[in-house]
Amino acid sequence: MKKIYYTPLALTVASVLILTGCFDEVSGPYDGPDRVGFSQYQQTGEFGAAVPDGPNTSVSVPVQLIGPQRSESFSVGVSVQTDTVFRERQVPQGDGTDTTVVDVRADPTTAESGEYTVPSEVSFPQDTSNVTFEVEIGDALPNSDPDTTERVTLRLEPNPDSNIEVAENFRYFEITVAN
Repeated sequence: MKKIYYTPLALTVASVLILTGCFDEVSGPYDGPDRVGFSQYQQTGEFGAAVPDGPNTSVSVPVQLIGPQRSESFSVGVSVQTDTVFRERQVPQGDGTDTTVVDVRADPTTAESGEYTVPSEVSFPQDTSNVTFEVEIGDALPNSDPDTTERVTLRLEPNPDSNIEVAENFRYFEITVAN
């Protein structure tokens, strides 16, 4: 006759029940303010794209609505970031104090303004959560060294008329043009 030990099984079940009770339960639909942000680029899974230099190159830039779909269309602004954007954040030290750390949030555009075309806004049709817009890249690196790169950094702008904010973590999208 085989002996069955219930103690390890009971401890495993008890551990699972205790651990699952420690986490906040997330349920229901998103109920925060409506926001927009850049989505991850499909080819790389990052919030940016790398493209080869050459005439007539285009990049499809994804943008998403964070919140419920709207029954009316709306648009948000798109601009080119011309300077470095810094972000301050507090980092807890082990002794109960915080230290302020300054990070670079977005690098400036380095490509010449005539070498790319960016729309001034992106429109979301009614009942839509995801859209893309095209950025046209000209010959941004004429007669350059093979290891040269240029950057076009895009920034989303809120639409106060439609009560749409921008998700700060998804505000910038960087396109790197490489030789």
